Amino acid sequence: MRISCNMIRDILPLYVEDMASQDTRDLVEEHIASCENCKKRLEEMRTFEEPPVDTDIAPLRNIQNTLRKKKLQTIILSVMVTLVFAVVTIAYLTTPAYISYNENAVSIIEKDDGTVLLNFSEEVSGYNVNQYPAADNSGYVYDITTWETIWQQKIYKNNLDNTVLNPNGETVASIYYYNTDGIENTLIYGDPITDGSVMTLPRLVLSYYVLFAIGFLLICGIGLVIFRKNEKIRNGLEKMILLPISYLFAHLLIKGLHSATYLAGRDLYVILLVTIPLYFALLAGRNILKNISIKKPKSAL
Repeated sequence: MRISCNMIRDILPLYVEDMASQDTRDLVEEHIASCENCKKRLEEMRTFEEPPVDTDIAPLRNIQNTLRKKKLQTIILSVMVTLVFAVVTIAYLTTPAYISYNENAVSIIEKDDGTVLLNFSEEVSGYNVNQYPAADNSGYVYDITTWETIWQQKIYKNNLDNTVLNPNGETVASIYYYNTDGIENTLIYGDPITDGSVMTLPRLVLSYYVLFAIGFLLICGIGLVIFRKNEKIRNGLEKMILLPISYLFAHLLIKGLHSATYLAGRDLYVILLVTIPLYFALLAGRNILKNISIKKPKSAL
């Protein structure tokens, strides 16, 4: 039987790998002895080198780091959203519901040593006191108010203790109870400081912070338009603009569309507590959306 070159080349891999029978090996060697082409093919197969194993794991590490970063951003987003929800809920439960003046809400106790005590009823959850010198230098004038909260009513009942109004021995000239519904203050102790009515107005300091945030937002927006083609500056501005957005949104969550407040410190503190986790939540959400948009294939034109 005549053996063709094609038949020999079919079994050459088995010959090279020493997997052929001895009869087949003899047949191959006999053919190679008289066929230069097949001999050359055999030499090529014997000198063929296996491709080197790629030991560079940098691409794999990059993929691993990307997945870990994406997972971390998702966790941050979830935690920050949870914090925002928690702070807003607690703020809502502890929002003061101001109590209009009545004799049962708070009573005045004057002691022999000159100290003046405020005695609160069970419905009172908190109070605020503003102190300032009397115009005739007869002592100090105190404006007080009280409130109740849902937390106090529904969740945890904690009666307020008597409070010393003048712990350092200040002379108490007058005590007014101020209402937050537009009604003039009620004199509950001492002499009136004026012949007319007295009214305590809410503070508007939160309005200034809102205006500042709006101004900062506009500046960042203009910067984004101007530097829209500069990726580095645009990325920085995109992160910065989330800060005033977070503050304004936090203000809406805590105060709604109003800025007037009788407890500026408390309201500003709560707004900032919402702003911080909200900012990081928006930042994580931005990064996640950006990664998704990068991976999304471009549509054909």
